[in-house]
Amino acid sequence: MANRARRNLLWLGGIALAYLALARGPGLVRRAFPPAFPFQDIPGLPGFRRIARGDVTAAPPLLIGLDPDAPRAPGPGLDALRADPCTALFGGAQGGGPVPVAYFSDVRCPWCRVLTPLLLDRAGGAAPAIRLAWHPLPLLGETSVIAARAAIAAEAQGAGAAVHARLSGTRLVPTPAALRRLAGETGIDPDRLLADMTAPRVDDRLAVSRGLADLFGFPGTPALVIGRTAVLGRIAAADLDRLIALEASEAATAPCA
Repeated sequence: MANRARRNLLWLGGIALAYLALARGPGLVRRAFPPAFPFQDIPGLPGFRRIARGDVTAAPPLLIGLDPDAPRAPGPGLDALRADPCTALFGGAQGGGPVPVAYFSDVRCPWCRVLTPLLLDRAGGAAPAIRLAWHPLPLLGETSVIAARAAIAAEAQGAGAAVHARLSGTRLVPTPAALRRLAGETGIDPDRLLADMTAPRVDDRLAVSRGLADLFGFPGTPALVIGRTAVLGRIAAADLDRLIALEASEAATAPCA
């Protein structure tokens, strides 16, 4: 009798949980039983794949479009990048270690401000660990370009991340005077910062990022290449972690291994 009562309670509990899942809608079911990623091969890039747009993002892709008038520096052609995408994306073959992640962002992109802290946490050692390569992709006009140049230039003084964070987290207009104040607040030489913003290495960095965006079909930001998988648009934290874990399990066969 007692066993039958326990079975009845379990049966009723199961019905209650199923009813709760249905009542809460498909979101609860999806979180409990996430679907497989809908991968698609990327033509011309053997070994790389993309996630069908909209299926992995938390909502329909929320992208920032191209500004056709944004300045564009000459850089490597698509054929050169296609011949060695791993070096351009991640700095070369990865071997073992954390999953490499190439992150394309614009300091004025609102969804980048949501995604950036998630990536920085994981790059800083939070599980699942990643190795983050930042690719500035200023698509929103001259202000975005100037801000990207400032953040890249600040790397020479060890303050690239700090300057990028300040420019992303505020409405600061990056005028020369504002950048001088920002340099002082971050403890770097303002004259050197402004001079370095026009250095050839900054032009090269922007050109490579834009070329990679063209190669992988990224018309906006945020965008990621996680291991072998390209993702365009906002991605939920749970999906990000699932994808990183999947890439870690498949690292031995990745094109940049």
